[in-house]
Amino acid sequence: MFFRLLAALALALGTLASPALSQGGQLAAQSIFCTPTTIRIGAKEQPSKNPIADALSRCGPGSRIELASGDYPAFSVGFAKKSDWNAPISGGTQIQPIVVRAQGQVRVVPRSSGDTISIHQETRAGWITFEGLTIVCGYRAGIMFYKQPPERRHEGFKFLDCHVIGGFDHATGQGSNSKWGVWGHSLSDFEFRGVRGRASVRDIRHEHGFYLQNLVGDVTIENVDGARLGRTFLQITARPGDGVPGTGNVLVRNCSVEDACIARGDDFKGGSAFTLAGRHTGRAVFENNRYRAGFNSMLRGLTREGVPYGTGAFVAWDGGGVSNGTLILKNNDFQMAPGCGDRPLVAIGGCKDVQLLGRNRFTAGASSALELDPVAVAGFNSNPCGKITIDPALETKGSVRIKGSEATPKQLADLAPKRPATAPPTNGDQRR
Repeated sequence: MFFRLLAALALALGTLASPALSQGGQLAAQSIFCTPTTIRIGAKEQPSKNPIADALSRCGPGSRIELASGDYPAFSVGFAKKSDWNAPISGGTQIQPIVVRAQGQVRVVPRSSGDTISIHQETRAGWITFEGLTIVCGYRAGIMFYKQPPERRHEGFKFLDCHVIGGFDHATGQGSNSKWGVWGHSLSDFEFRGVRGRASVRDIRHEHGFYLQNLVGDVTIENVDGARLGRTFLQITARPGDGVPGTGNVLVRNCSVEDACIARGDDFKGGSAFTLAGRHTGRAVFENNRYRAGFNSMLRGLTREGVPYGTGAFVAWDGGGVSNGTLILKNNDFQMAPGCGDRPLVAIGGCKDVQLLGRNRFTAGASSALELDPVAVAGFNSNPCGKITIDPALETKGSVRIKGSEATPKQLADLAPKRPATAPPTNGDQRR
């Protein structure tokens, strides 16, 4: 009788039952609705200190979480400790991901936390899709995927139609003390894409829009706008001290970036907008991307005295003597304003196979347009590239240099794609 009274009281107060389990003993699929202060399953609603973490904690594969408009607190996934802000779950599956979807304007805000969304693998967590979130960076990162040992990985996380906001005004030097947009280690099947519209990463104070280390699977960054970033829009690296060489295929497509690498802490010279920094053994494809720098008059003063504003659009080099795998640049449009850019617009070394395909347009402002196997560019040398292919449709404004010297027409012609020989017609038996 006593326990029946307790159950009735809990029902009357709207207290949610313990998370439902499927027949296999794992968390069952749920349909959950959240506001910034409540969580509702079916007809039952109760207050929640952290609705997103609370909802995720109750979700098995195939669950759907809908978020009403408003500001939600920072949360984490995959930490072992119990906390209001953490969801210690296994997540979804590749076929049945958990989907967290914004209805209206939804912001995730850091409050006092260093990272706004923190993801670990102390408890296995994967295959979660976030849609339509605006993620306001903490003083460290907007999205942080913690470094993992070789036996663990961050698998199947997708951010669709999301925006990462650093909140720093580089022109005035005022705003939030943001460090990274997305910092990720051991990622596999990761996506950050605009689907219904454009996604974005912007106004990061100190460092990169995307800083991705030691990848262990495929990564897609597509339909993303980047602007006013302390360092690069994207840097892919696999430092020896942080793990094994990177694997998987990287696709960066239809991204539009303006004015990267302008942090005061780097004397306004923190890298090139797209950077492949060695030891990634898989394929990296950069297709139909755009970069512009120097066209915003409010930012042109962000440089050292006597040095042009801006850095470069693209650079690739080896890491610890280990070359990258295949690098493909196709139909990209990179342009510096006249007089801008303190280094080659595009510099490529340290790749086993380089393919410049389609109609790439490289318009330099104050330096060379393209350096292949650069010599002492930005203070480093790289392993020479293996195979190099350059489509004759390449358009450049500025010099093209190979191993430190101006490329000759013959050198460029020799790098054109080799068309297979046409087989002779077989009109009947050609034997004699």
